[in-house]
Amino acid sequence: METNILKIITLADVASLLNGLSGFMSIIAILQNNIILSAQLLLLAVIFDAMDGTLARLFVSNNIEHIIFGETIDSLADIVSFGVAPAVILYMLTGQLYMLIVSALIIICGILRLSRYNTIAAYTDAPTTTFIGLPIPVTAFILAAFILSSYNVILLFIVMVAIAILMVTDIEYPKIKEVPLIIFVAILMLLAAIPFINNMLYRIPAYLLLILGLLYVFGIIVISLYDNRKFNDKVQNITDFNNLLNKR
Repeated sequence: METNILKIITLADVASLLNGLSGFMSIIAILQNNIILSAQLLLLAVIFDAMDGTLARLFVSNNIEHIIFGETIDSLADIVSFGVAPAVILYMLTGQLYMLIVSALIIICGILRLSRYNTIAAYTDAPTTTFIGLPIPVTAFILAAFILSSYNVILLFIVMVAIAILMVTDIEYPKIKEVPLIIFVAILMLLAAIPFINNMLYRIPAYLLLILGLLYVFGIIVISLYDNRKFNDKVQNITDFNNLLNKR
């Protein structure tokens, strides 16, 4: 077994390290009361997280040591940037006990979400098209978009509680594969993450990111409920038809 980190680490792992580092720096920024910078660094962490997956697919390695090392470093970076960092930032925004509750929820649900994801990945070889439960990067994505678009504290609290809970549900969220949409979101994230020129220019992409993020989080639930209702209606119609035949 190879133990030399320099021989195991890949470009994808470097992106994961930059993800974790961005999350750590966002914590430092919020501790220095730089709220905008902390949100921008969260978006940067999301960008690096997306890059590590892309790089891993481009430079596919069949070496089991590389695979396990990459999955481990990715999860550890994710819990820093999408668990600890959002939790600290949320509490620092108000310093109130009720926000500490949602911060604790994000940490707990984030750890559970990543643990389940790694367990499923260990027993699944074939690529999947959906996530079981809301992906953990959404916490940082939504929080950053809220902050950069002049947030409402109560609404932020409600949404973040919902996001924490949705991470540990069995609801299936699709993996976004549409290249035009990915490019559009990436451009918005870059525009929102760079130092702002004025108050309006950086808020426009942030508002758009927030809308897209909320549509992804809650739109899937609406679609799932609609599909379940259609399925239940079909089952009921079949049952009614069978009952009618039996009466005859």
